Amino acid sequence: MTTIKSVFLLAVLLFFAHPSFAANEIPVNARLFIGSTAVSPSDLNTSLEAQSMKKVENITQYGVEIVYPAFRYLDVGIRYSHRTLSNDENPSNTSTDYWAKIDQDTYMFLARFPFLKSDVVRLDAFAGAGGSNTTYTIKSATEDGSLTKKASGSFFATPYAAAGASVAVGYKWIYFVMEAGVESNKPDSFDRSGTVSSNINNIDLSGSYLTIGILFTGVPGTVGK
Repeated sequence: MTTIKSVFLLAVLLFFAHPSFAANEIPVNARLFIGSTAVSPSDLNTSLEAQSMKKVENITQYGVEIVYPAFRYLDVGIRYSHRTLSNDENPSNTSTDYWAKIDQDTYMFLARFPFLKSDVVRLDAFAGAGGSNTTYTIKSATEDGSLTKKASGSFFATPYAAAGASVAVGYKWIYFVMEAGVESNKPDSFDRSGTVSSNINNIDLSGSYLTIGILFTGVPGTVGK
């Protein structure tokens, strides 16, 4: 949680920094985003449907990204995103309190390749890799427990990667941005607590995604003298 709070604090500071550049500063790009990934975790859905629970088809994600221009056609930086999903029974039943929930934090070091920059439109492609920490919790008629895959003494527990492209429309330093891509995201080998189906060997959250957000360009980012 300390890392997550630090990333968001850095983003806020960058967004509201003074727009003039001193000699020891370089412009950075920062974006806030929210979207959804189309997923089909077969092990998990088989277990959920057997318990008359809704299957997982999409998972919401939101987060922040900060990149520095390394070269004219190369930006490098880091992205943090949180994925979350809450499911209930199928059909919903107000007389019971059965639910399933996924929470996942992902961290990614990425490279962006901006091939069009103007005051109005920006286009780029990107690729990156990092990792994730994941928790799955369920309370149903037959199960009450959780699966976790979190780092112990390291930054992340499971490999994660993504690639895609984005288009941004705005003016000078603030843009509306839309991004589409694909993710490789498959946590497994969970730590188990309570009663959770032993048939869930992995939770495959890989798939195609679409996000929308706000892109801030030319935000001052101080570097050492």
